[in-house]
Amino acid sequence: MLKFLLTGKKTPKAQAPADGEAKTPAYYEVWGGLESANRALWVGLWISCTFTLLSLLLLRNALGRPPVVLDIGPDGQTRILSPGTQSSSAQTSATEAEVKNFVTLFERFFTELNCYTADSGLKQAFTMMTPGFRQKAENELKSSGIVDKLKAMKERTALTLTEIDVKTDTPQVLEVRVKGYRDISSYLP
Repeated sequence: MLKFLLTGKKTPKAQAPADGEAKTPAYYEVWGGLESANRALWVGLWISCTFTLLSLLLLRNALGRPPVVLDIGPDGQTRILSPGTQSSSAQTSATEAEVKNFVTLFERFFTELNCYTADSGLKQAFTMMTPGFRQKAENELKSSGIVDKLKAMKERTALTLTEIDVKTDTPQVLEVRVKGYRDISSYLP
């Protein structure tokens, strides 16, 4: 209408689009594109959060499963052991070399204390103990204050084992006699 008033010529009418053609909008939306992009981002966020939660649930389920243990028999055949079953070639007791190695490591972690590494050494020793003995040992160390004194005096202990003898080896009891000496010194002058 404005063009007719200014030029005196009439503008041709727009033809109606056919069924398959795209219709040009009568107006231009200013915020329509942003709303559409925002909606797409929210959908993507929900999908990614759902995928993440499902992945975490599957990971938790997978971590809770017992490990797959393969048993190789004397004939070379392998079979999968289910939890609670024992291997056909499993030894019922540890060898003397394994016992001596365990005792050496345990004594080093439990009695060869250093003011800088006492906490990590005792943590390693506690993992090697039965739950009952662990509780008794923790209570004894806390009540005596040995670790606090060790740290206050900046002491270190060197342990030398001279003799390790296996006295009793039954399925219920393993008795080991250990002989050696400790050298206690300080980092302070």
